[in-house]
Amino acid sequence: MTREEAGGERDRMAQEHPDATWLVVEQEPGEWSVVKVGLKPPTSPDAEATESRPRPPHPDDPRPRHDPNWGF
Repeated sequence: MTREEAGGERDRMAQEHPDATWLVVEQEPGEWSVVKVGLKPPTSPDAEATESRPRPPHPDDPRPRHDPNWGF
């Protein structure tokens, strides 16, 4: 199938199955197909936003200061 045909098929599948994500991929040069990806579309009511959290403080160096390799 051509890329344009695959794009139309992807749009049709997205309307019939809005709970999935559909992609157009090139299988071989000039041969296109539509694949279902196990991801929920971003407009899905079940989709969640990514939460931003502060990073934890960097831990102290556990090596003793008299270690000859300390600081290298």
